[in-house]
Amino acid sequence: MSEYYLAHHGIKGQKWGVRRFQNSNGSYTEAGKKRYGRDGSISLNPVTAYAQYQNYKVDKSFKKWKKGAADRDNAIELGKKANEAHRAYMADKSNKELKKAYKDSNREYKKALGKNTAYRKGTVRQEVGADRARKYLTDAKRIKKQLDADPGNKELAKQYNKLMRQHDVERARARNAQAVGAKRSRRIAAMKRAATMSVKAAATAAVIGVGTKVANDHFDVNISSADVQSAINIGKKAMRMASYLY
Repeated sequence: MSEYYLAHHGIKGQKWGVRRFQNSNGSYTEAGKKRYGRDGSISLNPVTAYAQYQNYKVDKSFKKWKKGAADRDNAIELGKKANEAHRAYMADKSNKELKKAYKDSNREYKKALGKNTAYRKGTVRQEVGADRARKYLTDAKRIKKQLDADPGNKELAKQYNKLMRQHDVERARARNAQAVGAKRSRRIAAMKRAATMSVKAAATAAVIGVGTKVANDHFDVNISSADVQSAINIGKKAMRMASYLY
């Protein structure tokens, strides 16, 4: 008979079908909530705690995207309302109420537009501009029907040509709006990166300067900031070389 055998003693107090961290209906016990962080706390299990952190990052990113999408859609909706108010005002410029309604709606649109990123602003302007162009085209078609019935009417022809010019301009702007927004977004990102690098460089220079002064004063050595920076650069190069090897 072999001297080796397999034995399983389980956990003290353990029973068949009874779990330490779950109830019979599948819900977590108080100990289970604490272990798996379901009570809003950080889990005591390292693997679960790491998973919680990863989920938190994903959820945070998703919430940020969701808010951005809501801001974009809200700005588009307000922009279309501003287009409609402008259309009504242009049909009756003597009406002060229509003028005020247009100014208020346009102010709300600009405010909502400002809450978006540079890239999303391009998308908003594209949608709002396309809507404005369609409205000009609709009005132009209405005038065209009247002009067909009265070809010699110069006033109708003037209105029709003006509406078609406005349609062409707004359509071209709308088509180019997203590209302009993307370009502005890249420019802003580059400026932020440059500013961050400048701050880091200034902070590094300050730390090196203070460190060399303290070292020279307390250890009676003569180290310059250039020597320290050279050592840092050599270390960076060594780390890059090591990254290629491993």
